[in-house]
Amino acid sequence: MDIRTNLAIAVAPALLLLWLFKKWDEKRPEPPGAVRNVVIFGAITCIPAAAIELGMQAALGADVINAQGKFLEAFLVAAFTEEAVKLAVVLIYLWRKPHFDEVMDGILYTAAASLGFALLENVLYSATNPATGLVRAFTAVPLHATCSGIMGYFVGRGKLSKGSAAPWIIGGFAAAVFIHGLYDWIVFSGAGFGFFDPEPLLALLVVVGLVGLCAVILRQLVKHALSIDDAVLGPEARPLSPAVAAAGFAQFPGYPPVAPAYPQPGYVSQPGYAPYGAAQPAYPQPGYVSQPGPQPQAPATHAYPPHGYPQPGAYPQPPQQPQYTQQPQYTQQPQYPQQPQYPYAQPQQPQQPQYTQPQASPAYPQAPQPPPGNRGPQDGGQGGWG
Repeated sequence: MDIRTNLAIAVAPALLLLWLFKKWDEKRPEPPGAVRNVVIFGAITCIPAAAIELGMQAALGADVINAQGKFLEAFLVAAFTEEAVKLAVVLIYLWRKPHFDEVMDGILYTAAASLGFALLENVLYSATNPATGLVRAFTAVPLHATCSGIMGYFVGRGKLSKGSAAPWIIGGFAAAVFIHGLYDWIVFSGAGFGFFDPEPLLALLVVVGLVGLCAVILRQLVKHALSIDDAVLGPEARPLSPAVAAAGFAQFPGYPPVAPAYPQPGYVSQPGYAPYGAAQPAYPQPGYVSQPGPQPQAPATHAYPPHGYPQPGAYPQPPQQPQYTQQPQYTQQPQYPQQPQYPYAQPQQPQQPQYTQPQASPAYPQAPQPPPGNRGPQDGGQGGWG
């Protein structure tokens, strides 16, 4: 085989499995740059892992290493060291990243680190023996992905846990070391485990069955992880914003839009809720009927709120309500003209005469007394009449 064929045999299985893990995470995908960086860092960890393994082999000695079908070499030297460096990539590079906010993210990132490790390891094996690289494409490479993916489920549960994440991480690491160590022990001992003679063909069948069993377990854990993420973040999809998808980098201001928070009892996600990074739709009023035809698209916002809640500028602000102008002051009502006075003067009532104090009546003049000689008979004298 030429170099290109050997390289394709070594690289194709890892890339195919990486695509499968990303397919499982397509509902709320991760930034391409973050996944790519984890694959690169996973491949780089082959160097410190090889150095550690050589040091441990030298420290333990050949007799200890080869005892009981190379038990210690399988579980301690190989499995423990390799799973530790893969886990270190996730904890050091991704643990505090805001886009690591789902259980499924733990599976994807841990599997990506293991596939980077397996890819470079398989390239080295294929360079010396293409047949070995071909066999490993169906055994070792899927084994790296499945056992590390199972560990990633526990890492993701620890990331979203309200309590300490250490028990989850330690449990996942122990499970990965056990599966990986069991695989290596089967291969190193030829399925004899130090008790029986090696049987290479039997060993191949056993490891294929182990890889298949781990794949079934991993698939169930993926389904459970997605159900947890739906309960926490809602069942709506959260596609990447165009800016993140085009640039391929993980860090953007305000990413992700909403931090994971466990829903309250009785919480039901609202249907039609806008995905992360998209403008929130206004809820229609009662009786609203959607108009046919293409709807105007809201302007894209920054991709992504941290463990917290929407940052200023993450969503378009609603238009401000118009300020009502001051009501005009009413003009003063015109005063009505006074009623004209009646042209004719009212007749004045005649004044009552004021009665004056009656004065004493003037004394009437007395009749002149006749001379004594002229008294009449009525006076007792001789009248002058006769």
